[in-house]
Amino acid sequence: MSARKTAMRRPRHRPHRQRLRFAARLLPILALCAWVITLWVPVLDSSLNTLHTRGSMRIVVTSLGDVSRGLSDLDPEFVIIWCCLLACVISAWLVDRLLMWAWVTVCLGIAVLASLINMVAEPPSLMWDGQDESGRWIGGMEVASPAAGAALWAIGSMALIVAGICGLIGERQQSPDRFRPRIRRWLVVSSPSSPSSPSNPGRFVVRQHRTLAGNAARLLPLLSLAAWIVMIWVPIMENTASDVKGVTLTSLGLNTTDLVDMSPGILLAWSAVILCAATGLTMEPPAWWSAVVVAFGVGLYLMLDWILANPPSVRWRGETSSGESVNATVSGFPAAGVNFWALGSFMLIAAGISGLIAQRQRRRLFR
Repeated sequence: MSARKTAMRRPRHRPHRQRLRFAARLLPILALCAWVITLWVPVLDSSLNTLHTRGSMRIVVTSLGDVSRGLSDLDPEFVIIWCCLLACVISAWLVDRLLMWAWVTVCLGIAVLASLINMVAEPPSLMWDGQDESGRWIGGMEVASPAAGAALWAIGSMALIVAGICGLIGERQQSPDRFRPRIRRWLVVSSPSSPSSPSNPGRFVVRQHRTLAGNAARLLPLLSLAAWIVMIWVPIMENTASDVKGVTLTSLGLNTTDLVDMSPGILLAWSAVILCAATGLTMEPPAWWSAVVVAFGVGLYLMLDWILANPPSVRWRGETSSGESVNATVSGFPAAGVNFWALGSFMLIAAGISGLIAQRQRRRLFR
């Protein structure tokens, strides 16, 4: 009688858990849609402020930052949020267990909402001056005010927080199978014989449920790729010595104006990072692939050390006001991109080590 009651309770328990897990995977897509809309709908707009006049400048902030600046001047904070949001949406459909993903998603939603509150509390502003038609000096102050995009930003942040909460509740309401021994992560299921081939008694199908180490080996290369994407806008080495000459090194190369300017070393580094990220998502790599990922991570870190020891430089020549010729060597100095490069390298090393741990766990369970 007790076994019958247990069997009757399980069907009621599982659909509710599946709905929560589906909501946890669907809500980050809603947050991403809100951020895509704020590419055109301003989050902050100074034209809504009473200080704004027709002849003054205008401050418009979208999900890419201040749109009055170029792509090379994007605020790293907005680029990081975009990369984290994309990683959250993609990883939600890749991981089997949402417990760790849910905690990270809640933290991401809180951080995004806190950044909005900080922008509203301390809005961007600027002082401007100029001349009118009669030659008189005029000026004023521009202060950005919350616009319709701020509401979309808040909705996206709350969607991330709710998605994380749904993931946590869904994982807590797992079936009693999760209390079985650890060997249940690798299930061997015997399929019944098909009517067309009665001679075949059945075949064994192995369904592998990835462990935490296996999920880390798949997802950490994505974070490394995100760090390299951020370095397109966040310089690795930078030194602006004059308005004419300067040194700027990004993940696209030195003073890059076109993709054809990428050096062979930068191309190899991009190829390694993209290959590691794509291999973990599209296939089950062989046993030796984890060691290759570790080698890629170590190689990228050694490449960063070489760049720091041999900073890029350019020769600058000019003239003084008296007509004397002067020349100097402009060398790049480490910028914020160095931290992202080192972080991406450590992510690949950690991904390779996680892959080795997952393979060792798999061999131990099948002995």
